[in-house]
Formats: sequence, C-alpha cells, structure tokens
Amino acid sequence: MPHIDPTWQLAAVTAGVLLLLGVVLRLVGWTRSAAAATEATLVASLYTAWQLIGTITHRNVEGATANALTVWHVQRALHLPSELAMQQAMTPHPWLVHVANAYYVYGHFNPVIVMLAWVFIWHRAAYPRVRLLLCLLTATAFVVHFIPVAPPRLMPELGFHDVALEYGQSVYGSFGEGIPGQLLAMPSLHVGWAVLLAYVVIRLGRSRWRWLIVLHPIAMSVDVAVTANHWWADGLVSAGLLALCIAAETAVRALLPVQVEVAEIEVRAPVAA
Repeated sequence: MPHIDPTWQLAAVTAGVLLLLGVVLRLVGWTRSAAAATEATLVASLYTAWQLIGTITHRNVEGATANALTVWHVQRALHLPSELAMQQAMTPHPWLVHVANAYYVYGHFNPVIVMLAWVFIWHRAAYPRVRLLLCLLTATAFVVHFIPVAPPRLMPELGFHDVALEYGQSVYGSFGEGIPGQLLAMPSLHVGWAVLLAYVVIRLGRSRWRWLIVLHPIAMSVDVAVTANHWWADGLVSAGLLALCIAAETAVRALLPVQVEVAEIEVRAPVAA
C-alpha cells in the first residue's frame, strides 16, 4: 500500500480550489453542490494545518523521542497495559496484523464521513453542532501537536516494530521519507474521532442497537496500541480534549444572548429497531 503523501502546499491549493468552486456553484444556484464543496474545503483546510504543523515538529526528533520516553515511563508507573506486550502477542499471527493495519487505515476517516453524511441527511438540524465539535476537537489537537511525541513504532530501542511498514500497509512511509506528521502522536485523532462518532450516534440515534457503536472507540484504542501507532496516553488525552470541547461549546451556546439555530443533541429514549 503506497503511503499518502500530499504536501501542505498541495492541500492548501486544493482547499482554495474547492472554496472557489463552492462560490461559483452558489452563484449559479446549485446550493447543495455548493454546500458539499464547502464541507470538502473544511476537510482540506484541516489537513493543510496538520501537514504544516508536521513540517515544524518533524525537525525536533530528539525532543519527540524524549517526550515519548516520558510517556512510556509514566504509563509503566501507572501500570497501564503494555503496548509492547500486546504487539508481541499479535505479531505471530500475520492475518491479525493485516486486519489491525487495515482497521487503522480504513477505520479513521471513513466512519466519520459516513457519520457526517448520516447526520446531514437524517438529523440536519444537529449537523452544525456535530461539525463544530469535530472542528473544535481537531483544532485543539493541533495545538497539542506542537509538542512533538514520537509514536511507539518509532521507538525500536524499546522493542516496538512498525508492523504497517513491514507488511506494506503503511500510510506514513519510512520516517524521513514519508509524510512529515509522524511525530504528532499526542493526542490520537484516531481515538478522538472514534469517541466523537460514538457520542453522536448514541445521542442522535433511536435504535437500541446504537449502543454497539461504543465497540468502535474501544477497538480503535486497542488497534492503535497493537500497531504501535499510539500510546495509551494519546487516546486518553484526545478523549479528554473532546470532553472539554463539548463542555465549552455547551457553555458558550448557553451564554449567547440570541438563540442560535443549532439544534441541541438531545438524549432520546431507546426505541426498538
């Protein structure tokens, strides 16, 4: 699997083109297409910011390694499960490694895109708030990303392996040759987005089966650990940031002098599917 390697400059140009396309579509009256272009512009802009931050932190390898060792020792002191032991239990089973690598790749963006489409189509009034929470979580994560932390897979001295690279399934490529955002392990947006997805589905969904969605953030938390893409702490920090974003958005909205047309995500009583 070739790694994804669009530069921040290319991502920025893409965002600009999408923005211009959205303006043109709106002028000709194609409002739905214009709305889709606007959403795509937002995604491209966030990716541009992530890549740009990566080019800055990419130079601080020693600092990222030192910070990763600190995380490792703190986790050991807290007796958290060992990512290394979990990876070593997985690696004798190649099929399991393939599944874990694939879940890391396809379980990140794709479920969030499906969730956004579901909210946009079936819960349109709640869409602005869901999108805002996604942007707030991503933006706050970007701020923390300015403190570089190496992922476990870049710590072979501790015994970790980059199993995705070894199996030809890496989206990052070799360090120094692949994309520059490889020292942005803390916090984990893989875990953060998975928790946000579960939060939205549980709060908006009506079926009793919606509670099964909690398996996604649980599975993703385990997956990023066994593939050595993240420390446990990366996911915990991301979940904490999401909680802060939800609390801050709720507090600010409550203080607004004029009621804004953004629907509250209400808790609904379970209804049989």
